[in-house]
Amino acid sequence: MLKFNKSYLLMPLLILSFSGCVERKVITINTARVPRTYQPIRPHISHPREEEPIKEEILIKNNPILEEVKEVVSVPKNRPVLDIKYSNGDNQSNNIALTSSELNGEIIQRISFPEDEYRKLKKYGDSTVTGTIYLKSSITDDNIIGRNVKLYLNPVTSYSKQWYEQSYLGGYKMTPPDKRLYNYLKFTTSNSDGEFSFFGVPAGEYYIGAKLTCGNECGFNSPKIIRVVKEISVGYGTTNVDLSKIVP
Repeated sequence: MLKFNKSYLLMPLLILSFSGCVERKVITINTARVPRTYQPIRPHISHPREEEPIKEEILIKNNPILEEVKEVVSVPKNRPVLDIKYSNGDNQSNNIALTSSELNGEIIQRISFPEDEYRKLKKYGDSTVTGTIYLKSSITDDNIIGRNVKLYLNPVTSYSKQWYEQSYLGGYKMTPPDKRLYNYLKFTTSNSDGEFSFFGVPAGEYYIGAKLTCGNECGFNSPKIIRVVKEISVGYGTTNVDLSKIVP
């Protein structure tokens, strides 16, 4: 006769009682398909950016360097013997008829001293400038030697060029030069034969000049101061200069 184990009857009862105490959760799965809208993928095309054209007037107004250049110096370009109208650009009422008689005693304002331009110049070099200074009489054809005359070498710059064109060639009187100019001039004195020499001159362009006093021997009724200026080019070695002027 088979023996019946009571533990086998108790196990199903315990499982049923335990499952009755647990809360059941129902998960509903919706299998309906949700329609989707597909957008076609368009390739991205990058277009070059069109740059706004630069206007010159904007650059001029906004450029701090250009704004500093505000000084305008009136320098007449006419000569005393010419009857030419000159305007400083302000308005038509400022137009002035310049004649040789009206220019007597007129003083021309020098331009501002160009520091950057002079800073680039060499003050010392290895070249020599030699020559003779004299005046030549147009009446007797004689040479009047410039004895013991002080001469100078003046480097060619925008500052000295204004003086050469307006004062020496044009005959205008000018305001006194800036004192800084003398740091770049070289001086010497001629001997009794009118001979002179400059030593230690840097190669470059120069105005060489002097003032001589001459009277009857030059054809004048009274002594007059004669300016003699010449533009020269100084190379390496020795440069010979014939510094002269025909008088009267």
